[in-house]
Amino acid sequence: MVTLRRGLGIRTWLRAPIFWILFVAAVLRLVGLGWGLPASDGWDSDGIAPRDFLVGVSKTYLPGDYFTYPPFHLLILTILTFPGWLTGIVNASSIAPADIVAEFIKIPYMTFFALVARLVSTVMSLGTIYYVGKIGEELAGRRAGICIAGVCAMNATLTYYGHTTNLDGPYLFWSSLAILFWIRVIARHDLGQIRWMALCAVAAIATKDQAYAIFLLSLPLSLILWFAIDAWPKKNMRQVFAALLAWSLIGLFLLLLVDGVITNPTGFRARLAFLTGSASQSHAYYSANWNGYLQLVKDGWDNIDRYYPKATAVVAVIGFGIWIFRSLSNRGLWVAGFVPFLVALSFTLSFNFVVLRSENRFLLPQSIFLAVYVGLAIEELIFSGQRTLAFLARFGVLVIGCLALFYCMAIDAAFLNDPRYAAERWLKLHALPNDSIETYGSNAYLPRFQEVGRVTRVDRTPIRGRSRLPGVIESADPFEFAVSRAPRFIVLSEFWAIRYLTGENEFSDSGRISSVEQKDHFKDAAARRYFRDLRDEKLPYRIRYEAGPSSGFWPAVRVHESLNEKILIFERIAEK
Repeated sequence: MVTLRRGLGIRTWLRAPIFWILFVAAVLRLVGLGWGLPASDGWDSDGIAPRDFLVGVSKTYLPGDYFTYPPFHLLILTILTFPGWLTGIVNASSIAPADIVAEFIKIPYMTFFALVARLVSTVMSLGTIYYVGKIGEELAGRRAGICIAGVCAMNATLTYYGHTTNLDGPYLFWSSLAILFWIRVIARHDLGQIRWMALCAVAAIATKDQAYAIFLLSLPLSLILWFAIDAWPKKNMRQVFAALLAWSLIGLFLLLLVDGVITNPTGFRARLAFLTGSASQSHAYYSANWNGYLQLVKDGWDNIDRYYPKATAVVAVIGFGIWIFRSLSNRGLWVAGFVPFLVALSFTLSFNFVVLRSENRFLLPQSIFLAVYVGLAIEELIFSGQRTLAFLARFGVLVIGCLALFYCMAIDAAFLNDPRYAAERWLKLHALPNDSIETYGSNAYLPRFQEVGRVTRVDRTPIRGRSRLPGVIESADPFEFAVSRAPRFIVLSEFWAIRYLTGENEFSDSGRISSVEQKDHFKDAAARRYFRDLRDEKLPYRIRYEAGPSSGFWPAVRVHESLNEKILIFERIAEK
């Protein structure tokens, strides 16, 4: 009987559209999951594995210290990687921190940590697709939920973050679950869902601080709208506010506990000062005025194809309009349909307009929650009673869907064909064991230097604060002394070097500005002159190999600064 039930369950799943949506999304995320591995560090810029999650847990709770990110996801990874770090501690030459670190940064441990963290990101990315689909099902039924999940699965930027150890995917997983529970509170008049909404919101914010912007305006605005339009909450006002107050207090306590506020208040204050200071304001790319805000919104609109084909934006507007004019007897359900829009609005106003940034990951929440309206429009149009309209809609969805799938596949192609692989192959063929190689920048921008000569990394940052690579010599010499150091090869990440190659433009009328960090680079005249002269071959070095994004069938995608960027290899020539 158990076997029969299991067999029926499997056949039911295989016939379910959501299974095949998640299957395709999983394939898109598993292809290229080993990007840059095996290695002693990962290529995912701003990722928290393989090196940072264990350190992050320690720093969070060590009195007076702090880590850049909250600890919740770090704790999850610490538990899941238990066999790896326990083995490392056992194999270390002593229990002194330096000896444990020396053991941990060996390639087998780092590769294991990275793969576990990436698989967790994959699972959470699939969970986001599933739960955003459940939001659609809650609002408009099973067909709408399937359409919305299908749209989310074709989000190119979400596909990227399903491969990496960045915290953007995990915090959006918890956020989508929290918003689903909140929608159920409003649509079902079920106050029991408040506890789950609060707990998931805590998990989201304790994963990455910026998750606060998902909830800061969307919850109070939707609550006001619910009371204004639906009679049920007014009749049950005492119970509604009692549940909200109780679980808000419980949630706040849990957040303070997990974030280390209770156990390490000094460190938490230092982290807040860091987050509200240099971590955010040093990287602002728009002016804090109407010109800047309008330009940010315009750039977001112009770059919709970072997520979906541009035509999707029109479909989203249609879906939103359909919901506005949808006649429902359940007024709470009608109000709940505006929650995804309010989430997008909340994040834009309380995060994007605060940090003044519009990179892919900082508009990813809007692309996920506004997909609800894309799916609602698709469901309404392709199942329309007007046969001609339904046919045209299905044809249009097929075309847009194929374009979206192609771009997601191009993300995978970028992972598989990262220019650093070609640079590594070239160095192995041309660099002799005793050749000196000079490079610059953090690990996330560099190829793997394995058995390719004597490598020295030159950087402005203090050596003690760098993430060391086995076999790589660290130097704090000025960049511009490279000619006197006379390495045979110089390996340069063009994306990293752009900070010194960018002209001094302030975009004064457009609303765009140079960030504080970029302005600091403008002041380093000697380094700017060196990198310009190196690029223009005015020094006794010539470009011997240029590893760039593959041209041809796949478009040259740019999702994050450490993927698919050009690597230049210079070789010293005899001075005349």
